[in-house]
Amino acid sequence: MPRIRLPLIPRGVRVAAVALVALVILRYSVVPAPGSGTFRTGPFGLLGYSTWLHLLAYGGLAAAAAYALHDSPRPDWQVLGVVFLAVAAYGIGIELLQSTLTARTAAYGDVLTNASGAGLAVVAWRIVTRYVRFYRVRRVADLRVPVE
Repeated sequence: MPRIRLPLIPRGVRVAAVALVALVILRYSVVPAPGSGTFRTGPFGLLGYSTWLHLLAYGGLAAAAAYALHDSPRPDWQVLGVVFLAVAAYGIGIELLQSTLTARTAAYGDVLTNASGAGLAVVAWRIVTRYVRFYRVRRVADLRVPVE
């Protein structure tokens, strides 16, 4: 089975993307989004809308961090362990910050949901990287077709 080839952009750009995702999460965790409270359930009616947002936000942060650290010389289990712990700690920090704000509320369930999103993303990253071969890209001209 041929592996899919995906670009590995310069590390500085990858780290900047992680910082941007973290800042977006911080912004929407501190200031209530317009229309908040309008939706009660998320897609398919399985989980609450807030739960979906937490899973996606912290899963996205973990995926961005795993991508940023993909070329680390450390073993995968160490890198992904650090990614999980860092993202879960960030989620705890956000919940602690929300506990000090009058317009927001903190919840232990959100901490668990944040950690679950990070954990699911780390596991998914480990599975996906078995089928992907990354190649370094310094400029747009270096991009290649994903599958030959």
